Amino acid sequence: MILLIDIGNTRAKYAWLDPDASQLHITAETLDYADLSDLIGLPHKPRRILGSNVAGPDIAARLEQACRTAWGLGVHWCDTRHGRDLLRNRYTDPARLGADRWLGLLGLLRHVHPLADWRDGHPALLVSFGTATTIDTLLPEPRHDMPPAGGPHPQASFIGGLILPGPSLMAQSLARGTAQLPLTAGHCVDFPRETHDAIASGIAAAQAGAVLRQWRLALRAAGGHAPRVFVCGGGWPVVRDTVQAALTQAQADLRLPQTPAQWLDNPVLDGLACLVSHPPDPDA
Repeated sequence: MILLIDIGNTRAKYAWLDPDASQLHITAETLDYADLSDLIGLPHKPRRILGSNVAGPDIAARLEQACRTAWGLGVHWCDTRHGRDLLRNRYTDPARLGADRWLGLLGLLRHVHPLADWRDGHPALLVSFGTATTIDTLLPEPRHDMPPAGGPHPQASFIGGLILPGPSLMAQSLARGTAQLPLTAGHCVDFPRETHDAIASGIAAAQAGAVLRQWRLALRAAGGHAPRVFVCGGGWPVVRDTVQAALTQAQADLRLPQTPAQWLDNPVLDGLACLVSHPPDPDA
């Protein structure tokens, strides 16, 4: 078995991967940073460990030590040096792109590759509602861009994306930065007449507006091919209804097929799974 670990801003997720299975199957579990020693009690002994880290070197070092204590294995940390034969990175400085965003996009490829509209040139957005919200866009590679026969060819291009505060961080910043606005739950309504609802509705509207902005830009970049939206992250339930309603209305306004945003459980772990058989680029 291979152990996959995604170290996020607030917690870690891990999953076991059987590389001999006919299909990749991931069931993720969460792990608090205070409980890294719990790795010793996991039911399998991994033969390899692949990891992603955005929480900084201290957490990575603690996890590395826990893995060495439990199994005598170090972690193979994955980032933008990996998977370049699958995805073209248009970031100005690819090394500055977060490992979680890159791996999430590699994971997204697993989900869009079988889709007919992807093969027809429709882009895909991956929206992660975490501590930060990230909205990243993939475009299928055009057929005329194929390299010489036998050469590696990425299946898509990552053309860029947004980073903004996530729903929870927006609420916390309002509570910290103002004297009168509370940190509490409200309901999303069209015309709020109560402060809690005004905050909840404003946060959801800001998140939905950012998604719709990138959706329309991707639509234009793909020559009118409607993008598919994929979502993940713990903040999604907070903004789901507002984002879905905004996307539905935009599709109706342009007389496009109704395609709601689709939930992905663990795109970063999916991306790590894709890299089990892909070594890093030797020129990286």
